[in-house]
Amino acid sequence: MTKQKKITLAFILILLFLLLAGFVYFLFLKKDSPLSQNPTSFDAKSETTWTKVQSQPQILGSEGYPEDIRDFLETIRGKESFQWNGDRTRTYQYLKENFPDERGDVLYAIYVAFMEFNSKSEQIQNLQELTDYERLTEINRLKETIFPESIAKRIFLPHPITAKETLLLFMQDYVHKNPYSYSKERKRAFLKKKKELYQGDRFEHSSWESSEFRTNLIQLIYGREMEPMTELEKISFVRDRIEELDSDFWN
Repeated sequence: MTKQKKITLAFILILLFLLLAGFVYFLFLKKDSPLSQNPTSFDAKSETTWTKVQSQPQILGSEGYPEDIRDFLETIRGKESFQWNGDRTRTYQYLKENFPDERGDVLYAIYVAFMEFNSKSEQIQNLQELTDYERLTEINRLKETIFPESIAKRIFLPHPITAKETLLLFMQDYVHKNPYSYSKERKRAFLKKKKELYQGDRFEHSSWESSEFRTNLIQLIYGREMEPMTELEKISFVRDRIEELDSDFWN
């Protein structure tokens, strides 16, 4: 075999190796983000307006826009699904008829963004490899990616019960990932997350904590210590911890 043929053969082998490596990467290693599996639902009518809304989010607070924007979006969603059989064109026509000038375009752009968020959120909810807390974290990250903060606050009104539910999911996730940790570590993680979530009026947040919620938290934090206890001992132990509501456990 001549030197030239050897060089050509080597080049072909290297090329085949690179092609095979690329095929293996895309087939087995590359995992698409759940947020990029489907094409965006934005269209020509909404994309330009949405770009403007993102740079001027205060526009939604102007006169002539719905007061309860979340309820309004859900109403339009119902009309599109059941009255107009999913025809997005009918949605746009309806909004332009009821909100002439720029308002119709702005509401349509926000509606399309809202539907995009719902679609991507559903994809995340179906990811079985994630824990409940990880799904919630991904959905919150998606919300921050799609909506300017001022618009997100108008669509997704904050409520004290949200912080409570997030805290419980966080502790379930922490215990799941740290099964051999003891109460000292778990309590430290709990208090740190609680401080982060319970911003503002701490007592208002605490007023939404039911006895079931507190019992679940105690069982998560003290789970390892409670393992050797009898059922009666566990009941007494949980009751004692609940009586610590005014101590540093909840502060």
